[in-house]
Amino acid sequence: MDEVIFLEVLEGDAVHLRHRLERFPVTVGRGYGNDIILDDPKVSTSHLRIERTEEGKLVLRDVGSRNGTFQVEPWARLAELELTNDARVAAGDTVLRFRSRSHAVEDTLVAEVPVAPRGRLFDRPFAFPAMLALTVVASILHEYLTNYQKTDWGSLALSVFVPVFTAFAWAGLWSVASKVARRVFYFGAHGTIGSLSLLGVIVIPVVLTPLTYGLALGTWVRWLFLVVYLGWMGFVLFWHLRYVSRTKPRRLAVTLAVILVCFGALTQADSLLGEEDFTSSLELERRLLPPAFQVAPSKSVDAFFEDTQDLQKKVDALAKEKP
Repeated sequence: MDEVIFLEVLEGDAVHLRHRLERFPVTVGRGYGNDIILDDPKVSTSHLRIERTEEGKLVLRDVGSRNGTFQVEPWARLAELELTNDARVAAGDTVLRFRSRSHAVEDTLVAEVPVAPRGRLFDRPFAFPAMLALTVVASILHEYLTNYQKTDWGSLALSVFVPVFTAFAWAGLWSVASKVARRVFYFGAHGTIGSLSLLGVIVIPVVLTPLTYGLALGTWVRWLFLVVYLGWMGFVLFWHLRYVSRTKPRRLAVTLAVILVCFGALTQADSLLGEEDFTSSLELERRLLPPAFQVAPSKSVDAFFEDTQDLQKKVDALAKEKP
């Protein structure tokens, strides 16, 4: 290889760190006495050494590490390896790649929108507390306005505690995933997205219920709710995964769309197959909306009973069957 080579610490297929090596030998390990320090608990204090032989070849040697050093392709444990361009080795959970200065790079991508980069709203310092506060206020109002009995202060207290606990726990789990995949927590961003998802769960029924009542959508109500909830779920997961995965946005969006469509189909399998269970429950909140909200004309009582004739025949047939 060249007199100068580059040691790259990989994260999947992406480069996390890149070191220019000019003088040899070079030591690699977790200890601070090494030339290259790897932050990996499975890497030994002194793990491997890169030397140049008298013939000018670069050789990588394991210096007695506890967990060993492995060649990646093909996978094999090694004590010594002559380095070639694009060679890869694994030390602990860390993959190292070696490249020379003559290694060809891919063509430069053309920027689609040549404008100055803008920071994401989720990254801003006060985005998480502001969104969480808005979610808590919405939760309190929802609990207060949907309680038709005497004010229950315990329920109001829970309407504050549950969103806060859920947002912090949710952000913590996604932050751990970001730390593992991207080595950055992004706790504030995940907290903002989690609070936004909770706000959607509260607001979506409040918005859709008057809409479906006013337009008299009837049996289409459940499908509208399903589509909106799946869309909201996709939006939330998309932005969470943007901070966890390096997948291109378009590919990520298509993958999530396919997964959510399959998930929605599974949740509605009984209905699609005509095997939906009969229920006698009524959506009381929709019944309490004032008639002024109704834009579409209501069905008359006669029209309602005409539509239930088929159901009456099925009920009569079931009643005649022997138990």
